[in-house]
Amino acid sequence: MRTSPIALAPPLLLLALTGCERAPSAAPEDGGTTAAAPGATDGAGHGEAHGHGEGHGEGHSEGHGHGHGHGGAGPAPGHRHTGGHHRFDDPQEWSKVFDDPKRDAWQRPDAVISWMKLGAGETVADLGAGTGYFAVRLARAVPKGRVLAQDVEASMVAHLDKRAKEEGLSNIQAVQGKPDDPALPGPVDAVLLVDVYHHIADRPAFFGRVRAALSPKGRVVIVDFKPDAPEDAPGPPKAMRIAPEQVVSELTQAGFTLARRSDDLLPYQYVLELRPKP
Repeated sequence: MRTSPIALAPPLLLLALTGCERAPSAAPEDGGTTAAAPGATDGAGHGEAHGHGEGHGEGHSEGHGHGHGHGGAGPAPGHRHTGGHHRFDDPQEWSKVFDDPKRDAWQRPDAVISWMKLGAGETVADLGAGTGYFAVRLARAVPKGRVLAQDVEASMVAHLDKRAKEEGLSNIQAVQGKPDDPALPGPVDAVLLVDVYHHIADRPAFFGRVRAALSPKGRVVIVDFKPDAPEDAPGPPKAMRIAPEQVVSELTQAGFTLARRSDDLLPYQYVLELRPKP
């Protein structure tokens, strides 16, 4: 989420937004991806594990592994969080969801990137990048660095590469990920997963691989939906949302520790920054 992990339950890919969809792959139906991140239930979602996910706006994906976490703005036709294997192999169609300008109002991408405090020369990985909603913005935030726009859908990876060239963003490198492996060519200074975490199946294992790709100053930023967000808010159904405390507990097993947390930066989501334990 467009995003995007290890043994993820059913494949999740992009998570949509308004219908409950995108996410890099996903875990079992409960959060498949990045696992099931946006997109599974009501909207458009991704099903294969992606790195990040573009989905969640309101659509959710099913998937396993990672999915696209980033979500779009409105419901994507035909995707529901029911446990099926959804493919997100039509970038042009999904762009209408993930890159819908209406999404900006609640996803606040510029605010998220500002919160990350990126250095101009850093290398940033967008897991479950989907159609590039966050990736292109990250590329402009690190003009002297590079962005690894990762996804498990080959068609999305091709789309990311094409979009980067069309927008003159030579610092974007499209990366083909796997449901159980982000396949990051480290070292990476920051890893972003938007609406993707709940789609990842074996999160401790997946993030163990993420940790191995981090530079000494590396950190992981996770944006996902609050369990108490309104039922009609963008994102997955309440049953699939994962509390920030659970995220911290699971990533502690993968060798991370919580560095920062914000519950008020975004209206429906929390933002966490975790760093490897010394």
